[in-house]
Amino acid sequence: MNIPSILNDVVGPVMRGPSSSHSAAAVRIGKICRELMGGQLEHVTVHYDIKGSLPTTWISQGSDMGLSGGLLGFDADDERLIGYTRELQKANLKVSCIAGDFGDTHPNTYNLTIKNGEEEHTLVAISTGGGMIEVLKIDGLAVSYCGDCYGLVIWTGVIHPSLLDVLNDSGCKVYSPDAGGGTLVFVTRPTPYDTDLLHTIAQHQNVILARPISPVLPILTTSETKVPFTTALEMESYGAANGLRSLADLALHYEAARGGIAQDEVLKKTLYLVDVIEDSIQKGLDGTHYKDRILGYQCGKYTAKLHDNTLLNLGVLDQIIPYVTALMENKSAMGVIVAAPTAGSCGGMPGTVMAVADTMKLDRQAKARGLLAAGVIGVLIATKSTFSAEICGCQAECGVSSGMIAAAMVSMMGGEYSTSLSAASMALQNSFGMVCDPVASRVEVPCLGKNILAASNGVSCANLALAGFDHVVPFDEVVKAMDSVGRALPHELRCTALGGLSITSTSKKIEQTLQDQEHAE
Repeated sequence: MNIPSILNDVVGPVMRGPSSSHSAAAVRIGKICRELMGGQLEHVTVHYDIKGSLPTTWISQGSDMGLSGGLLGFDADDERLIGYTRELQKANLKVSCIAGDFGDTHPNTYNLTIKNGEEEHTLVAISTGGGMIEVLKIDGLAVSYCGDCYGLVIWTGVIHPSLLDVLNDSGCKVYSPDAGGGTLVFVTRPTPYDTDLLHTIAQHQNVILARPISPVLPILTTSETKVPFTTALEMESYGAANGLRSLADLALHYEAARGGIAQDEVLKKTLYLVDVIEDSIQKGLDGTHYKDRILGYQCGKYTAKLHDNTLLNLGVLDQIIPYVTALMENKSAMGVIVAAPTAGSCGGMPGTVMAVADTMKLDRQAKARGLLAAGVIGVLIATKSTFSAEICGCQAECGVSSGMIAAAMVSMMGGEYSTSLSAASMALQNSFGMVCDPVASRVEVPCLGKNILAASNGVSCANLALAGFDHVVPFDEVVKAMDSVGRALPHELRCTALGGLSITSTSKKIEQTLQDQEHAE
């Protein structure tokens, strides 16, 4: 069962790049490949399916940048990602891409062959949305590794039964072929492999080589990982049983249980994200410069007009819109942002939380609690659905963001969690069928407008819920219906750049102009 984490799946990762499911996820896949090869890579070949999303978004949404950065050992927020082609040359590492009809069932599937002068290995992984990943195969062995624990790859001539005994006794979850086949064992466990255990394994009969794989997620998973609730109905029961009224308090209980850490540690990690978001907003407000993008400095146009009576008075939205725009512009300029729940929707929820908190003159802790309140709504959605636009369109990104915003706004206004759920339910209902059709395959247009739409919808639904409007359909039922609608969207309207605005003549002209500009440099 998928057990999402607020700090893994919803509010995070901290990253650079246009897309969390392309840029950040590819970094994580690349880092795992690097460790699989012991850091010694010379040539990596990527096979991706022509029916998936990667052929049209490989360059424009940063999959090539992210994968290359991970192969080089970079983190998702490393400034060297911007010059990744130069870094590949310095490292004498070649990355080749081949598109074909490989029958991949997931649209974001990476089929990788990794080589150096001595070794060659294969790895199949998918990007599941919001920067999350799953490794499905290593050298043909079926596994399920999400980078949320410590892995160990063991190559052996023949798998001796006593080796499996050692691994099982060491608290490892073991992936191995059926009896009598294969020469590979993959194991995971929640703690690092100490030197003595690695030595014992390496010296074991028939073992050729053993390589540890480090986690790529901040919150780890154990075999004992449990959470207090997985649905809104369960959350309401838990809150009533434990005397909790605030959505933020429920979020702290959830994430502490999910990560096996103290609530103070959860809050500390979230306060760090507040600092990253505020710095990103300020950089966007100051004005960003980056050649390979469609939109230039937009947020300054709005703030310049706020006080000359040429704009409608939108109240708190007049603070929200510049913040949301600033975050989106900093993302498009390869600045550091927090994907929440994705990079494509990184402006809506964080921008709204910070803008409303600043308007209300709230402190950093209140901002962190706002992010957590939004985050726990996100994990309820992630448990039953997805943040992947390739699976469910933009309703899985900006649509989900609007539900998170609505719930967080109620919480920040002092409302109870039942009112937050009502607000989230209404906001999600309003976003059904939102397609993902990026102009020129860039995560800018109509993404900026949809982030502002998410904010506008979210704050409006928060007020509707606080005023006592009836949401009619319970939150859990709305999430189920939303997922069904998203999966029914045509393939062309799910982040493939094959439909909608993506195929307008203007979009194609912009795409050609950006390509010509890149080739001229």
